[in-house]
Amino acid sequence: MDAKTLSGHGWRRRTAIITAGMLSLAGLTACGTGDSGDSGDAAAGGASADGPVEVDFWGWVPGLEGLVDTWNADNPDIQVSFHRMTGDDGQKVEAAVDAGTGPDLVQLSTHNLPDYVIQGRVQDITEYVTEHEDNYTEASWASVSFDGKVYGVPQGIGPSGMMYRTDILEQHGIAVPTTWDEYLEAARALHAADPEVYIANMSPGEIGQWVQEVQQAEGSWFGIDGDAWTVGVNDEASKQVAERWQTLLDEGLVTTELMWTPEYWARVNAGDIATISYAAWFPVALAENAADTSGRWRVAPMPTNEGSDNQGDSGGAAVVVLDGAQDPAAAAEFASWLNGSDDTQDTLITEGGLFPSTKNGLASPALRQEQEFYGGQVINEVFIESAEHTPSTWTEGPNWGTAQTAVLDEFAKVVGGSQTFTEALDNAQAATVADLEARGLTVKD
Repeated sequence: MDAKTLSGHGWRRRTAIITAGMLSLAGLTACGTGDSGDSGDAAAGGASADGPVEVDFWGWVPGLEGLVDTWNADNPDIQVSFHRMTGDDGQKVEAAVDAGTGPDLVQLSTHNLPDYVIQGRVQDITEYVTEHEDNYTEASWASVSFDGKVYGVPQGIGPSGMMYRTDILEQHGIAVPTTWDEYLEAARALHAADPEVYIANMSPGEIGQWVQEVQQAEGSWFGIDGDAWTVGVNDEASKQVAERWQTLLDEGLVTTELMWTPEYWARVNAGDIATISYAAWFPVALAENAADTSGRWRVAPMPTNEGSDNQGDSGGAAVVVLDGAQDPAAAAEFASWLNGSDDTQDTLITEGGLFPSTKNGLASPALRQEQEFYGGQVINEVFIESAEHTPSTWTEGPNWGTAQTAVLDEFAKVVGGSQTFTEALDNAQAATVADLEARGLTVKD
């Protein structure tokens, strides 16, 4: 399950620029138009003279089955069938849409949405959802909007925070670091006091932790310059983050376990790792996988760069109407209810583990519950503040998957000791640019 995706203030301007660039580049648009009104036989769904509209929905958030049941009981004219996504279902969706056999609705990382728009795999649903715009944060709505058109209904964002072990820091007289400079000093002091304890784990396979720090530093992997894409995998913000993590790695102040593995959770449970900086959805995973450490953790803002109060975001998700959906109005109606209704917010928060992109979700008492695992702290107050301090510099691009794979492949070599983070970023930059050019897109140096 990889539901981690994107946020940031001021995205309406940036997404308009992205689409303007998309449409001006030769060979950029796909053959599909997303207009299914006259498409003939549909893959799934469709109004019938003697039956309800049937909508096929694929998603991964926990608790969706119950919400779909609630909708179906209250809406006999639009009946939704749900498929829980696992494993390689994301790739299956792309192939199914291209073959004309895809579902009507799918939950999608907003990192991947630009590519879906370019390839014609999603439909413009502006006319069906615009009335709900005011209920969503500006950042989340902008993440699904391109050139004044809307291609999805936001479903959750991922603002950053830092989980930390109170007992470990207190034992060694180390204050909770508020800046990255303080963080580095805390790492040194902690490891000097106890060589078996590390300030953090630098997982070479977890891109979201990297992205949130790059965005915090006001960097972006992609941009538009006139009629060309720009690529910033190795931009100045990324190099700033690289320098910090290279120092931590070189001085032996971090572990390098792959996140989500038994080895990683063993380290967490053993008290080897003092802090974990990640998105608002991660505290639930920590509580589930390190239950015996309950009461020893708290959440603080992610350390900031000197002179800045910026936080970061690892990404969000949206529910999109795919090309081939025979009744986009019905599909969009369900998606709007699912993500924005007063009746669904508590379930999405408490069962789904989502940090809401909606204003009614942010106002929900369910978001402000004391967490026993975190010593009774109302941890989401930290993440709400983080969302309010996320810069608007991050821009999505058309080959997120290629860039992500290139970065992670190169980071594995860094952990293996064969290159530095800066060299890894340069190599990933070259791979990302080459892939864009191979797709026939113009890239500006």
